[in-house]
Amino acid sequence: MTDIDVKVQNTNPSAVMRKHMILGQLYTNDIVDKRILQAMADIAREPFMPAKLQGAAYVDEDLDVGNGRYLMAPLTFAKLLDLAEITPSCKILNIGCMNGYTAAILSKLGNYVVATDSDANAIIEARTQMQRLKIANVNLQPVSTMSDGYGMSAPYDVIVIQGAISFISEVLGSQLAPGGRLVTVRNIATRPDTPIGLGKGLLVNRIEQKLQYREHFDASCAILSSFEQVPGFTF
Repeated sequence: MTDIDVKVQNTNPSAVMRKHMILGQLYTNDIVDKRILQAMADIAREPFMPAKLQGAAYVDEDLDVGNGRYLMAPLTFAKLLDLAEITPSCKILNIGCMNGYTAAILSKLGNYVVATDSDANAIIEARTQMQRLKIANVNLQPVSTMSDGYGMSAPYDVIVIQGAISFISEVLGSQLAPGGRLVTVRNIATRPDTPIGLGKGLLVNRIEQKLQYREHFDASCAILSSFEQVPGFTF
C-alpha cells in the first residue's frame, strides 16, 4: 500500500484475497483508517459462509447466506465502520450479527461488543466462532425482535446494524449513550426482482435527548428482519 501498511499474516489464498479486497475495494474508496483495514485483514470471511459461497467471500456485493439473510458487502460494511468512528474504549451493540463475522471485526475495534440476532442457531455458531478465534470481548445474545436492540447492556457508544432498515424504534434510539453513533443502511426503495433494496448509508448521532440523522453514501442492502416499514412511521 502507499502510506498505510496493513499486514497479512501469511500468503495462503484466503489471505491474498483479503489483501486484494483491502487494496481494490476499500483503500481505493477512501477507507484509510488503518484499524478498520487491519481488522478486515485479520478476520477471514470464508469460515462464516456456506461452503458453496466461500469462493465468492470477497466479492463486492451482499451475499445470500441462507434463511433469508445476507452478509453485507465488504465496502458497505467498511464505510459504516468509518462513519461510526469507533475508538478502543467503545461499548458496541451489533444487531444482526448472524454467525459472528461482524462481531469479530468489531471486537478488534472497540472494548466490548454485545452482538444480537433472532436466529438462535446462528448465535450458537457465533459462540463457536469466537472460541475458534480466541475472542473474549463479545457477548452473544439471542433476541426475539432485533429492532428493539438489547436494553440490558445499554447505553452503547456505537450501534452497528448489519442490514438495511426502514425505521429506528424509540426503544433502540434510547439505548445510544449521549454522543453515541448508530450506523446502518436506510432503505429507500425496494426492487421486485430481489430482496436487496436501494438505500443510503445512515449515521445517527444522539445529541442530548435527540437523534440527528444524516445520509451519506449510496448502498444496496437487504432489509433486516423486524426493521421492515412500520405503518405511519417516518424518519
